Amino acid sequence: MTVRTFGINLSRTFIIASLVLFIFTGCNSVNAPSFAGTVLSQAPEATDFTLLDQFGETITLADYKNQVVVLTFVYTACNDICPLIAHRLKEAEKYLIDAADEIAILLISVDPDRDTVSNRQEFLNSYGMVTKWKYLVGQEKELEDIWSAYYVSSLINESDAYSGQSNSRDALETELLNNYSVTHQGPVYLIDRTGHARSIFTLPFDSEDLANDIKLLVKEN
Repeated sequence: MTVRTFGINLSRTFIIASLVLFIFTGCNSVNAPSFAGTVLSQAPEATDFTLLDQFGETITLADYKNQVVVLTFVYTACNDICPLIAHRLKEAEKYLIDAADEIAILLISVDPDRDTVSNRQEFLNSYGMVTKWKYLVGQEKELEDIWSAYYVSSLINESDAYSGQSNSRDALETELLNNYSVTHQGPVYLIDRTGHARSIFTLPFDSEDLANDIKLLVKEN
């Protein structure tokens, strides 16, 4: 088992308190006049980054300065929280059709070694979002700094339980994949047009609540 622990430049106490607050504040409807997620009262400036998307194009957070950014962290081989997050994001878009051009959804890898171009495109294509969302990756050292800035911790589990009985490449790859997983948090940050983080969602959350907060940020000047 390989352990990688990495920490918006907020105090650890503040972000934990914010996540706890989210659990107890409950959810509001999509038409609610106030934020449904955990509000970051300090509205810290979101840490910028330079990464490559699923087509090999260079992307920075600053590229979306005049849009509302939805930022989260996933990996392509994930079979638990990542599909749930992606599903909630896709559902939220149904409530945001009129504001689609004012919103950018960015996914950052927590598994750069395995999140290849083809794997990222396949992941996004499974949600019909390969040309709409950005799935970003970079060198691990670059990503470590980003994970730390957004308080994402990553734990890689690589089991040594290889049987040695696989007699084909496909069977071997399947067996190795079944013995591999990445445990990580899945915060969803909402960043306003000025580049400041305003709200955080953590699972479980409702797609309507997410859409509510995005709409509020879209309406801001």
